[in-house]
Order: sequence, then structure tokens, then C-alpha cells
Amino acid sequence: MEVALLLVLLALLGGIALRRRASQRRTALGIPAGEVVYQDTLARADETLFSRRYRLAGRPDYLLQDGEWIIPVEVKTGRTPNYPYPGQVMQCIAYCVLVEEHYGVRPPYGIILFEQSGKQFTIDFTPEAEQTLANTLRTMRQRLRQPEVHRSHNNPMICAACGFRDRCAERIG
Repeated sequence: MEVALLLVLLALLGGIALRRRASQRRTALGIPAGEVVYQDTLARADETLFSRRYRLAGRPDYLLQDGEWIIPVEVKTGRTPNYPYPGQVMQCIAYCVLVEEHYGVRPPYGIILFEQSGKQFTIDFTPEAEQTLANTLRTMRQRLRQPEVHRSHNNPMICAACGFRDRCAERIG
């Protein structure tokens, strides 16, 4: 009986420590107010969001409950640009689509948060932004079906990180 009680107590203390650590990280990152209803972790691999409409899947870093809305938050590491890159904006819009389809409520915006500076950008989830995402996905899928890929840069670092590196005859290095 004493061993069982000790194990329960240890589990409770471990839970409190994890909650405190998560709260400290949230504060350090500058994640806005609202209840965290989802946090991407390796342990939550079964909770990938999926959109049948766009044939798209993803896992935002956080989902915050803000009144009736669920707001996706994407945390970026590295340097903070003056404004998020177009790919980062499209990722945020994609998370808005996933949230709408999964939870049945359209978020008015998503957030991109840069960890290093604490700077955050609110990305409006408008019908125009959603159409841009649809066009971008269509273009990406068309390009994936193209038999050959042409390099559009002269940067070895970009080449090294490219998803087409294995089938690109024009790769650098």
C-alpha cells in the first residue's frame, strides 16, 4: 500500500513539474493568452490534423482557445525576418485550414512566433489567403509531377536542403 501511495505521489509531482516547465516555456516564447488546447510533441503523433478538401496534413506547434476560436501558433527558430517569408505565411494559412476542418470553426487568424526575438506576426485567414493556399498547393502538386527539376539559384546551402536534390541533375556540389 505504501509503495502504491509513493508511486501516485511521484506521478503527481512529475505532472506538476511538467506543467510548470510548459508554463515557463510558454512565457519565455511569448505565446499569447488563451488556453493551450494542443501542443505538438512526439508523443502526440496520432493527433495530426488532416484536410480532405486540400489533401493536406500537419501539426501546428500550438493551438490556443481564444473565446470561440481555436488559433494555430507556429514557433520559428533562427533569425527573425522583418516579415515572415511567403512559405511561412502559407504554412500558417494551411494550419488555419486544418483547424477549420478538424474543429468545425474557422479561425480568423493564425500566429507566427519567432522564438529568438519573441516577435510575433498575426496572419489573417481570409478567403483570399485561402485561395492563395489552394493555388500554391495546385502549383506544388503540378511541379511534383514534372519529370525534371531545374535549379533556380546558385546557393549550395539551398541545394543541400532541397527536397529534390536526389533527382536534380543541376544540383550544386
